[in-house]
Amino acid sequence: MSGNVKTPGISSRLEEALKDLAKGCVLCKVKSGKRSFRRQFYVDFQNMSLKHETHRKAGFCRRPADYVDLYDVEEIRTGWNTDVFNQIEADARKKGKTSSLFPNDKCFSLVINATHLTLDLVAPTKEKRDLWVEGLRHLLAMCQNVQREEEYNRWLKEQFRRADKNNNGSLNFKECLALLSQLNISMDKGHAQKLFDEANFRKLKLDNEDALDPEEFVRFFHSLQSRPDAEQLFNEYNANNSTIMGPEELMNFLHNEQKMTKITIDDCKNLIERYEPDKSKLEGYLSLRGFIQMLLSKDHAIFALEHNFVFQDMNQPLCNYYIASSHNTYLTQDQLLGDSSVEGYNRALEQGCRCVELDCWDGPDDEPLVYHGYTLTSKVLFRDILDAIKQTAFKVSQFPVILSLENHCSVKQQIKMAEHLVNILGEYLHTDPVKPEETELPSPAALARKILIKNKKLSDVSQTRPEDSDSEEDLPDAMKDGNKLARDKPKTDGKLAVELSELVNYVKACSFKGFEEAKKKWKFYEMASFQETKAETFATENGKEYVEYNKRHLSRIYPKGSRTDSSNYDPVHFWNVGCQIVALNYQTYDESMFINQAMFAQNGGCGYVLKPEFLRKGVDYDPARPPIEKYKETLIIKVISGQHIPKPDEDFEGEVIDPYVVVEVKGHASDETKHSTTYVQNNGFNPRWNETFTIPLNLPQIAIIMFTVKDESKYGKNMVLGRYAIPYMAMAEGYRHIHLLNDFRQSIIPATLFVHIIKQKYK
Repeated sequence: MSGNVKTPGISSRLEEALKDLAKGCVLCKVKSGKRSFRRQFYVDFQNMSLKHETHRKAGFCRRPADYVDLYDVEEIRTGWNTDVFNQIEADARKKGKTSSLFPNDKCFSLVINATHLTLDLVAPTKEKRDLWVEGLRHLLAMCQNVQREEEYNRWLKEQFRRADKNNNGSLNFKECLALLSQLNISMDKGHAQKLFDEANFRKLKLDNEDALDPEEFVRFFHSLQSRPDAEQLFNEYNANNSTIMGPEELMNFLHNEQKMTKITIDDCKNLIERYEPDKSKLEGYLSLRGFIQMLLSKDHAIFALEHNFVFQDMNQPLCNYYIASSHNTYLTQDQLLGDSSVEGYNRALEQGCRCVELDCWDGPDDEPLVYHGYTLTSKVLFRDILDAIKQTAFKVSQFPVILSLENHCSVKQQIKMAEHLVNILGEYLHTDPVKPEETELPSPAALARKILIKNKKLSDVSQTRPEDSDSEEDLPDAMKDGNKLARDKPKTDGKLAVELSELVNYVKACSFKGFEEAKKKWKFYEMASFQETKAETFATENGKEYVEYNKRHLSRIYPKGSRTDSSNYDPVHFWNVGCQIVALNYQTYDESMFINQAMFAQNGGCGYVLKPEFLRKGVDYDPARPPIEKYKETLIIKVISGQHIPKPDEDFEGEVIDPYVVVEVKGHASDETKHSTTYVQNNGFNPRWNETFTIPLNLPQIAIIMFTVKDESKYGKNMVLGRYAIPYMAMAEGYRHIHLLNDFRQSIIPATLFVHIIKQKYK
């Protein structure tokens, strides 16, 4: 975009916003500790960066600290939605002030990709804030579109490099045939020769053989890349079978197919400007290529746009939320010989985890240690872990973190633990006792940027022996009684230090002696931990009681001790009865962890997801009885096609694959089902299935839909080629692309599935 920001075809409102960004405006730049500076900000369109003047002198400072590259920005947030603004607001509330120095409706923030650091700004008026946010979000979407193109081009260059066996900068026909095999394309040799000849417009010859240079290779590649599914859709909505689509036709498509009914003509003009790569955008029209670019964008992914942000009510009691939780967070590998490391806490918290575990034992020099008891795992200082937690606790989410202490320390070292918790965590540590007038747990919003301690608690401060609570000492026999891998069992006195007890408030660990006792005697802040086997029994045999318990109290589920390989149980069974803290081994990338990360990707990835209505107070729900009629829906999925499906393990060698798609529902027992397409023979490049599955769902609110692409094998195992999982409630309707992931939930660029989604009330 040029500096004069003259962009025919866009809305007048957006044009005004872009001109204002170029002109600049005095904004208040806010830093931690309530420090703020007034600076002249403006957008440098040539370099796509937001810059500001320095205080010391006129003119523009070119130091990196004085500009933000818009290609590095992840999102634009409005209001008090960053650590800096939330801390300032929390401080204001503590002082009894009802209004902040920085009004919510004038604030906005730029979140930086890799670091999650923020640039926090305050506009002079709400109107100016809204204008700048609209313009910046438009530029951000354009940058993301360019990045997606660049990623694709890098991938394309890698294909050329791999195919160029003799490194002469060109591809002969034999090399192109080898490339087709690498790209999972089985093609008649005559047809391949025809496409090769059509692309070879320069008639380059090397060693008396026709050859394609890089530009011709791109033409050859694009001739392979036809998208008849998208082209048919495009032709249905463009006027008079032309090669371009205007704003009115685009609006009809978005309203009718994508269910984006709030989109206006002006919005469509802006979308054309954002996605159209050809000169036709200067006339306000969208080509087929631009249409496909739009469909491949984040705006049209299967994951609904609103779920990229915190949009749920965060003012309900903690027990009304699923909470992303880690088991044995300190481990990086298995539970017998693996390393204990602070890095496990960094990784978990940066993935949005909100409950982490510390297995605490007496250490030398009166310094408590964290490690996996009775095994040969390495050890790490308790205080070092707290240092790491303080740095990363609120890096990606402002909502509370729970430290689940598995406490095996002597009273003396518990006092040291309490000292470190207070001194290191400082103001983050929530130390206020439960107020007598409180009757339910506080909300995530009320506890923003606070750390809670889950541990046993003395019922009387004169005591040193706590009430019983369930512990995780459910070790396999192989790890007990002198097994050569086991350490001698450290000696503890079973007592609890008053200093540590006083830090426990809303997450008091208690021994579970039955649902009836909990209902009659427990306070709302008392909770229990359940080993997976026991929890499974309760969920199956006492489902209604378990649901009712979880409406008032927190429950933590942890893996059975025999999982020495750090494998995970299926978390869905426990979410189904409302269990909140379903703790998994984050260091293990298995299907359970894949589902867990899909679950907590929604609601902005903040680590808290509001439970469905029937798992909260006010609804009589029994998992064993027929589901409630009003919640039933029907999901209709059409699996249309695939693009660039990789070979197993993303390898380039081996046979061309025969891909098929498995659609699986995880959720209520009556909803769990699998559907498979037929396989497409010898085509992973652009396979087409066009198969539709109609799936009735009794409780869609707790359903998770899994898409798995596999290779049909006549002889061995059908290997997984890519997968994706998404909560039903986060699925967008219409024509959507699914960007496939590997087992580590990393994107397999540029592999996608193209699907059509319909949600409707059950008939």
